[in-house]
Amino acid sequence: MLLLLLACSDTRTLSGKVVDIWGHPVEGATVVVEGVMERNYTASNGAFSIEVEQAATRVMVGKDGYIKDILEPTAKSEEEDYDPLAFELYPQPEKPGFYGVGRDKYVELGAQRIQLIGTDLQHYAGVQDIPEEHLPTGPVEFVFSTKLRPSEIAQMNLHLSKLEFIDKTRIKGVFGAQDATVQLWSAGDDVSFDLEQLASREDYVIRARGEMAPGIYAFHAHDVLHEEDERVLRSLPREQQVAFPFEVR
Repeated sequence: MLLLLLACSDTRTLSGKVVDIWGHPVEGATVVVEGVMERNYTASNGAFSIEVEQAATRVMVGKDGYIKDILEPTAKSEEEDYDPLAFELYPQPEKPGFYGVGRDKYVELGAQRIQLIGTDLQHYAGVQDIPEEHLPTGPVEFVFSTKLRPSEIAQMNLHLSKLEFIDKTRIKGVFGAQDATVQLWSAGDDVSFDLEQLASREDYVIRARGEMAPGIYAFHAHDVLHEEDERVLRSLPREQQVAFPFEVR
């Protein structure tokens, strides 16, 4: 009986809450402690509480329609309960692509074919249309859903650029400079960002470093919106001859 009481006293409480990235509780999410067969589920307010009899190294949370998440619990000592865990789940995008995190939903960034305007000596690469939906100013983040591995994404040389509208300008030609109507959103300064792989291994979070001011922006691979050699753009697969524009306001 004494041994049984000592064994029972070794249990520790592992608690926490699961919400989505907009702070809404996620009810019915599965909570699994690594090494423990039993599955637990979150209540209507997203909370959970588990009694564990062994050291908890990782806790995994998942639910259909969401990207799973994994956290490592910590405690002040081996005898005390674990510090509460706070999970924030990203909804699973319906298909591969770029998704801006709006105020209360994703904003899908549509692909636009890059247009070239100019001469053999000088041209501008850009996009013509800007989507009506927009993202809020401030620290903006995105979900990039893809089957590409991190090494393949690195080879893409992904860029995030602020765009500038070019209406009419003078362009170098064989017989000198000439006036030309461009009417394209072309790349200006680049925006630095960080890319983090999520537990699904097929989804990434892209976070712009610092706040993004109002304006028009676009993701593009291989820096094609800055490329001055038309042959480089044409040598890429068609699916990479695109940009993903969006507005921040």
